[in-house]
Formats: sequence, C-alpha cells, structure tokens
Amino acid sequence: MNVEKVMTKMLLSCKEATFLIEKKSVHRLSVVERFRLYFHVKLCLVCNLYQHQSKTIEKAINKWVNTEGNPNDILPKKVKDQIVEKITEN
Repeated sequence: MNVEKVMTKMLLSCKEATFLIEKKSVHRLSVVERFRLYFHVKLCLVCNLYQHQSKTIEKAINKWVNTEGNPNDILPKKVKDQIVEKITEN
C-alpha cells in the first residue's frame, strides 16, 4: 500500500471530525478515532476552533446545570410562557 492510500484512509473529512468531537463528549473514542481526530484538528483551523467552541459550550452547560439546579426554577414565568407559546405555534 502506498503512502497516498494510507493518508487517505487516515485523514478525516471535517464532517467526520465534528462528529467525533461531539461523540468524544459522550463516549470514549477508540485509539484509531483519537489518532485520526488529533491529526485532523492539528491540520484544520476550522475544526480546531469548533472543538474549542464545543468544549466551552459543554463547560458552560455543565456549570449552569450543576450550580443553578433545575432550569424550571430559574426561568421567570413570562419566559416559560413565551417558550411554550413558540413551541405550540407549529
């Protein structure tokens, strides 16, 4: 097998990389997945930024859920009513 074929099999598309970035937040990636993702993120600025954004969003959500408790206790009644109204419009 030549080097070009090996590289083609090892490199991810951005779509595959973003899938693995999100999968990583829920499940442990296999060694091959981690390796492929690592190299893709090192080579692709956009996916690198996406990975940082994903981590930031996950941290913010975890902090909000863990420190604030139940979202129903936080939202004012007016906001809850607006959300319900928007959902039931369709």
